[in-house]
Amino acid sequence: MYIYFSQESAIFATNSESLNDIKTTQKVVAQVSMTATKPDTSLLADESAEQGSEVNGSRELIIKNAPKWHFDGVFIDYFTELKQRAEQGDAEANYLIAQNLKYCFNAPLDEQALEEKLAEIYEFSDAGDIQSRVLDKYEYCQGLDLATRRSFYSYLAEAAENGSAYAQQTFAGLTPEFYMKSQFPEKLSRAEFIKNRDSFKERKTVFLEQAAKQGSEQALMSLASMYYSEQVGEHSAAKAYAINRLIMEITQNNDVYNRYAWFEQRQYPTLSDDELSIANNLYDQWLLQIKQNGTLYPKN
Repeated sequence: MYIYFSQESAIFATNSESLNDIKTTQKVVAQVSMTATKPDTSLLADESAEQGSEVNGSRELIIKNAPKWHFDGVFIDYFTELKQRAEQGDAEANYLIAQNLKYCFNAPLDEQALEEKLAEIYEFSDAGDIQSRVLDKYEYCQGLDLATRRSFYSYLAEAAENGSAYAQQTFAGLTPEFYMKSQFPEKLSRAEFIKNRDSFKERKTVFLEQAAKQGSEQALMSLASMYYSEQVGEHSAAKAYAINRLIMEITQNNDVYNRYAWFEQRQYPTLSDDELSIANNLYDQWLLQIKQNGTLYPKN
């Protein structure tokens, strides 16, 4: 059985408590089973705030949902207009193009490729459903050559550079392997491969941190995973712990809250006093920035 802490529990440092007192308190609290729901919070603005009403109070966050990027018909019919908007600096247009070209990257390029793909999945138990999806994707992506499809990354990076949290958090789903495959069709030397892969990983981390500070749950989750597995930077354990607390603080999804409360409980006893101090400082700094930005991007 999982045990969850309420956010009112005396887990974290206060001006009058030492870190040793806090650890003792946690051990006592951990013996008590608590309701697996997130405590009430005043952090969220009413959903109507998304329509443009003013944020009443510095603690309120406006919920943001990603725009629909998959169009009716075929994407090529919308591409020209979107490119014109993108050339004028429209971050949303860059994001929409990027999502569509990324979606189309693995779609069959021509009828021969389509027939080969359909033949590959013929013997699958759910071949009919898979073939239907492949056909839909093939038709939707008609008219886009491979070079155009590869350009999804430049559109996505442009949108992210221009501050689009939607684009920034999309980097959570991009692996170094997919990036290298999609952007470097020619064989690279080992040194060039490592240089480009590491450059992508650094850029991905920067974009995810920017999205996280805008209240992106997806970005926070990806960063927590990256830091916990020690893929990036120093003080990774402290950073993962701080981000787990941030997710618990801003999410409105009880399942998400419970999952990260469990992670937080497992991590807490493993951290040193110095790591806890680093984690608490990072938590305070990032939460302040999230509140100042005033937005929450829930994970779909």
